Amino acid sequence: KPAEQDFEITQDDPGPIIGNSGTKVWADKEKLMFATGDSVHYPYTVKLVELYTPKDMIYYQMPSTSGLTLLTTAGEVRVRAFKDNQELVLRPTMTWTIEIPNAAPMANMLIYYGDVSGTTVNWVDNTAGSFTVTAYGYSGDIAQLGWVNCAKATSSPATATYTIGSSTDNLDNVAKFLYFPNLKSLKQVTSQTASNLPVGESVKIILIGMSSGTPYTFYSNITVAQDSTFDVSLTASSDAALTSLLDGLGGL
Repeated sequence: KPAEQDFEITQDDPGPIIGNSGTKVWADKEKLMFATGDSVHYPYTVKLVELYTPKDMIYYQMPSTSGLTLLTTAGEVRVRAFKDNQELVLRPTMTWTIEIPNAAPMANMLIYYGDVSGTTVNWVDNTAGSFTVTAYGYSGDIAQLGWVNCAKATSSPATATYTIGSSTDNLDNVAKFLYFPNLKSLKQVTSQTASNLPVGESVKIILIGMSSGTPYTFYSNITVAQDSTFDVSLTASSDAALTSLLDGLGGL
């Protein structure tokens, strides 16, 4: 999965820090504080994770869903700040500006924040913040640090439920994902049932497991039509083949 990038901030700089994938962050020290409310002094560190392909989202296990609602996403990023190994927060009413690169930005994209519970993240639009379309892609003012998603909710007049099981394999520790390429949305299935799937949409079903260091996969590309039950079997793969499979999902 993509490595977290570290940026040491040692002095005032009007320009942004820029991630490997093009995320821009205007990291204003005066808007930061310790959790106790104390001010922050140089130097401090900004940490950045950028997820701009379904492959990266799968490797990070970061689907683009809010509850059962699929989100069309232009990218998920995690922006954090640290001083002396203590995580920093934004002062009340303060924001940092970020820019998300995109060659064909869409209107009405909102700022969703990641609500972390254990190892899962649910995307929540809890501040009514939005992204503005720019020549670079999207610009938004984030009111909290952590996971941020440039996204908007999808809707469908008809939905279906998929049940995924196997008569040959134990799927308890197998990662299960549904990727909707036209919606640019990724759903992770944490049980055997995936509900609220939009009828008529193309979906790529990807299952990934590991056994004795060897990856095992299942892949199918279908159109959601009705409630369905799938009996799947995983086949032995390789790191190169798995990477090729996920690269084939395209970009956001």
